[in-house]
Amino acid sequence: MRMNRFSSAVLIGIVLCTSGNDRSFAAGNGDANENVASTATPEEAAIQAAAYKARLAARAAADEGYFLGRRGDFPAARKKFRQAIELDPKFSPAYRLRADACLKMSDWAGAIADLNTLIRLDPNYAEIFNERGFARRQLGDLQGAREDFDHCIALGADLLLAYGNRAEVELMLGDNSAAAADVAQAQSLAGTMPDSPPGRSTPSTREHQTHHKTPRTGTSNNAKGTTR
Repeated sequence: MRMNRFSSAVLIGIVLCTSGNDRSFAAGNGDANENVASTATPEEAAIQAAAYKARLAARAAADEGYFLGRRGDFPAARKKFRQAIELDPKFSPAYRLRADACLKMSDWAGAIADLNTLIRLDPNYAEIFNERGFARRQLGDLQGAREDFDHCIALGADLLLAYGNRAEVELMLGDNSAAAADVAQAQSLAGTMPDSPPGRSTPSTREHQTHHKTPRTGTSNNAKGTTR
């Protein structure tokens, strides 16, 4: 299954900061000065205005990183995502975007660091565990990878890639019966998927989506023969 992992991650990241979903791990789904009490002191108003300005600047940097990533310049994209985090450390989508840039660059440790941050912010976001499990598998941490895939699936995510990834790790660990069961489950899920992949979202449609509705995608690592 070959799909554009990076563009999907950007969709997820941008959606998280614009959606009204209360499970979004973006720090504040609306404007930084939303729901400000009318009795705010001048000092409080100044702090809120500064936070709003920082959020806008962080989003702008993340947008620049997105287009750099679309052109395949992942090192430059990662720098922009780092800039977004420096501008607004609470802008969680930037961590997800930077993790994906790291994965594209085979910087597994860098990806894990950002995915760890995301898990601390939202421990119930299943796909993050699948991403971290993939990175751990690349580093040879098979048991840690299996635990992440277990956690992803236990959260109730019928994520085909998680079953496929776990089956691969189980084979490497010598648990052939468990691997066979996961392969069968992955095949069953694949049979329920539509024949044609969903179209890419435009910026306008992304504003009305949540991360629950984003396409579940993966990449293939040709060197390892592994699919995410």
